[in-house]
Order: sequence, then C-alpha cells, then structure tokens
Amino acid sequence: MFEVLTSEASYLHSLNVLTDHFLMCRDLDDTLVIHDKKTLFSNILHVYDVSQRFLKDLLNRIDENILITDVCDIIHQYALNDFSVYIDYIRNQGYQERAYSSLVQTNNPFALVMRRLEESPLCRRLPFSSFLLLPFQRITRIKILVQIIKESNTQVGQMKQMEELIQVNNTLEFNKLKAVPIVSKARFLEKRGELYELSKGASLFSARLKLTPIYLFLFNDLLIITCKKSSERYMVTDHAHRSLVQVLPMGFGAGAEDPGPKLEHSFCLLLLENHRGLACEHLLKAPSESDMHRWMAAFPSLNDPNRKKEEVVYEDWDCPQVQCVEQYVAQQADELTMEPADIINVLRKTHEGWYKGMRLSDGEKGWFPSKSVVEITNEHRRRRNLREQYRIAQAAAKVTKN
Repeated sequence: MFEVLTSEASYLHSLNVLTDHFLMCRDLDDTLVIHDKKTLFSNILHVYDVSQRFLKDLLNRIDENILITDVCDIIHQYALNDFSVYIDYIRNQGYQERAYSSLVQTNNPFALVMRRLEESPLCRRLPFSSFLLLPFQRITRIKILVQIIKESNTQVGQMKQMEELIQVNNTLEFNKLKAVPIVSKARFLEKRGELYELSKGASLFSARLKLTPIYLFLFNDLLIITCKKSSERYMVTDHAHRSLVQVLPMGFGAGAEDPGPKLEHSFCLLLLENHRGLACEHLLKAPSESDMHRWMAAFPSLNDPNRKKEEVVYEDWDCPQVQCVEQYVAQQADELTMEPADIINVLRKTHEGWYKGMRLSDGEKGWFPSKSVVEITNEHRRRRNLREQYRIAQAAAKVTKN
C-alpha cells in the first residue's frame, strides 16, 4: 500500500517534467500549430490534475494514521469518477505517436528544440516519447499494485488461519480416538464455542435432565466435539465430516421430548457417520436463542421447507469437483469459459443440465453445461448417498407412524 503512494509521487514528478519542461516551453510552442500541439499532448493537463488530487488523498490517509491499513477504497473512488481521463489519453496514443514521428521528420525547428529539451538534466537521458507513455504505464501499474495488495491481504489471512489451526491442534487431545490431522492449507476454523449436552440423569429415582458441558470446533470441512479439561486443553470425544452433520429442531430427533421450559434453546445434532462409522445424535442446549440459531445455521437442516427439488445447491465446504473435458466458450456474461483440465468446484446443479461453479485456478464463477465436464469426487457421492439414505428412512418412519 505504501508502494502505491511512493510510486504515485514519483510518477507525478515525471509527469511534471512533461507538462512544465515540454508542454509549457515557449520555444517549442512557436514551432507548433494549435492542432499539432493538441494532438501531441492530448489531455495531459487533465491527467496531471487528477494525479495531483489522487496523491493528495493518499497523503491525507497517512495523516489519519501512519500505519496505512487500506487505500483500495481511494483507488476505487477515483476509478469510478476520475480515471476516465486516462482512457481518453490512451485512446489518443496512436495519434500522438504518428504526430510526433511526422513532426520530427517534416518540422526541422521542432526537431531542433526537442533535441535540446531532451538533453536537459531534468529528462535524465530519457527521450520525449518515454514521457508521453507515462499515463499508460501508470494506470497499468496501479492495477498491478492493487492485485499485489489483494494477494498480500490474502496471504496474511492464510497465515493467520494457519496459526489458528496450529494453536487449536496444540490444545486437542484425542486420547484413544484416532487422531485427525488438523493443520491443512485447505482448512480453516469457522466457529467454536461451548454448549451443553442433555441426557437422562444417572439416578434411578430422578428423571431430571443432566447438562454436560461440551465444546465444539467447527471447521469448513470438519466438526470436532470435545469436553474441556482445562482453560487450554480439550479432550476429543467425537468427530465427523461436516457434510455428514445435520441439525433437527426439538421434537424431530429420535426419542426427543416435546419442547418445554427446560429444553429452550435446544436442538438435535445428528452425525450420520462419526469417527466409528456410526450414526448418533446429540441433544444440545445453547446459552441463548441467538446462539442456538447461529449454530443451527452452520449446518443443513433436514426439515428445510425452502429446499428446491428442481436444483441442488451446495455449500462451499460440501461441493463436488468436476474436470473440464471439452472446451466451452461463455455465451452470456454469467457463464464460465473453460479449457480442458480446468478443475471447478460445483456450487449448484439444475435439472436442465447446467452447473454453476468456481474455477480453482482463479476463483472465477459462472454457469456451464454439465456435458463439458466429468465429476471427480467419488467421496462426495458416498456421503451424499448416506444423507439420502437417512432421509428415506425418516420418511418411511413417518409413514409407518401415521
């Protein structure tokens, strides 16, 4: 971000040579007719004015805080409202080059004055033509710098995620359970927090529900259930792939009682396949209604009335991958151009044979025909079949009950 500011200051200094040393030179002006001068220098004064204001706003950002956190908002504002002057300048660049070449060859007084101006120490042995290219070079450099800033921010975020994974990994104890490798470049922690698991009291003379504290770690692809041993240590009691975790409102789980005052803020967490390959349910109670809704929103619900039958929508942590086997060129703005060997995460499928996905190489999203790709995630299909099997069993149980 500091590079944007320093490079803008350097660019403005060079632009000042073009305007003050060349454009404002009276000797050069005497060798040119108005049309040639306008063609040669185009709208450089407008470009200079925008650059001055742009640098001023960048400097004001430093005055606000010496530790610059972001300048992309300033660049975005100028791109919307001011940088169009660069487009006009670049559009005339071809005319500039032809006019300059013609003047050097046919206008001897112009050529002599230009040679003298180029020999000035202000030009640092650079020809006049290099100064004419400054606006084009600058606007493309800004684009590159913005991309670098975005990539740097992404890398910083990835480093923070990795540090968080390492910290979590160091606090978990799997004891007799087979350990799950927590640290992975593709994994990040989405949510963590304490809940209470409800169970029947151990006493034969009491039917009171027992509340046992548990602590959940929810990653983008994994759920780990633990019990807290100390302020910094957690004993893992169960875990499951996130796509094999479902939530049910109170009253839907097997053996669940009707909601009552003691069961407020509660929900059923269903693991279709846990670490032992078994299905199990956990009746959980959240500290508040808000916490309950936020935890339930993190998982798909089997009783979602808004589920559409004509298409399948996947979460980004539970989507199949496909590989392009036939080139497809986008026909509409919302479609994705693909080349053979491209790998795409499928985010949505329609019954008409169209997929919406995100290409892994650059993150670009769009629609494409299913006939151009082949699915490569067999593990996803297995987990999907498990979920479908459970839905069928639930539907059959309801029919039998009725």
